[in-house]
Amino acid sequence: MTGAHRTTLLEVTVKRLTLIGSAIFVATLAAPPPSAAQQSPPPPDFLVTVPSAHDFETTLAMLKQAIEGENLMVVHEVNPQQMLRMVGMRVPGMRQIFFFHPRYMKQILAINRSGGIEPPLKLIVMERPDGRVMVRYHDPVHQFAPYPGLEEVATELRAVFETIVGAIRN
Repeated sequence: MTGAHRTTLLEVTVKRLTLIGSAIFVATLAAPPPSAAQQSPPPPDFLVTVPSAHDFETTLAMLKQAIEGENLMVVHEVNPQQMLRMVGMRVPGMRQIFFFHPRYMKQILAINRSGGIEPPLKLIVMERPDGRVMVRYHDPVHQFAPYPGLEEVATELRAVFETIVGAIRN
């Protein structure tokens, strides 16, 4: 198998897994909002929500720039708006950004191969009906907690996330 073929196969596999995961995530977002009688449960501890000081498109561009500024690669971008339109649902701006770098994968696999299921990292940019924009992501410390030995890498990735989302706060 040639190196070019392996890369292509890897890219196809990542895209397929990304689309499957995105479809599941979007399906949960597409659930009808709770009625006044129903109470939404509080967000889980591992979900970090950061309000943006910018509009949707500016937030998206700033996050991509911040990701690249951290020497990470945007692996894929998913458009849940487009996917939801396929089932007749219209939502304000929404994008998922998947990103990572092989240097982190190398560390993860050297320490605990089971943790290799977690990358790439992702975040979602969501515009509310009132125009406000928020960014959500899973805290890497919680995400990698089930994999002994990855605490240091997870803490480093948490700091990377904080730097990335710091770009959209002011």
